Amino acid sequence: MARQTHDREDLLAEGVNLPERARLRHLPTDREWLIGWRKDGGPAIYDGPDRVFQFNAKNELRRVYLDGEKLAAQDKSLCRMVRPAASQQCQSTDRAQSTERVRMHWQQLSPAGAERIAEEWATTRDSFLSSLESAAAERLARSNGDSSRKDSVYDWQSVGCDSETLLKRTQTWLKSISNNPAIAAQPNA
Repeated sequence: MARQTHDREDLLAEGVNLPERARLRHLPTDREWLIGWRKDGGPAIYDGPDRVFQFNAKNELRRVYLDGEKLAAQDKSLCRMVRPAASQQCQSTDRAQSTERVRMHWQQLSPAGAERIAEEWATTRDSFLSSLESAAAERLARSNGDSSRKDSVYDWQSVGCDSETLLKRTQTWLKSISNNPAIAAQPNA
């Protein structure tokens, strides 16, 4: 029997940790990006259901969710949580100790792993920015009464802020952020 997967909740409607947020959907492909800003000013970008990049207010990358893996900033490096090797775990016959929770530890990404994350971020950033610019041009043409434009291929929706203001803010932020952003000292904003 095949395992069914479902996209996460509707973050545009339910993303209360991101009081100002917007979603851009490319209608022909149903691809979507969501961007939102936390109260402290740190943005988060969701590129589909399994590609998330979260930043702090200094535009430092603090968390990444990619291909089912969760990464977090620790001491200015991206790390993953891993179980200790079996040889590092204490073997005990004492029932109280054997039910103790396994303690996870941070493992820093290899240089190749960190480079891959930077490449994935660059891909998300560039595709989102390009699509936003196309959506903005489409909206401008419609507002200027260009009747030669066919139906819209982009849908831009926002919550918590005026749609046009959030569109410009998102474009400005994406243009300002590096394709290889600095890593935060810790995962918390």
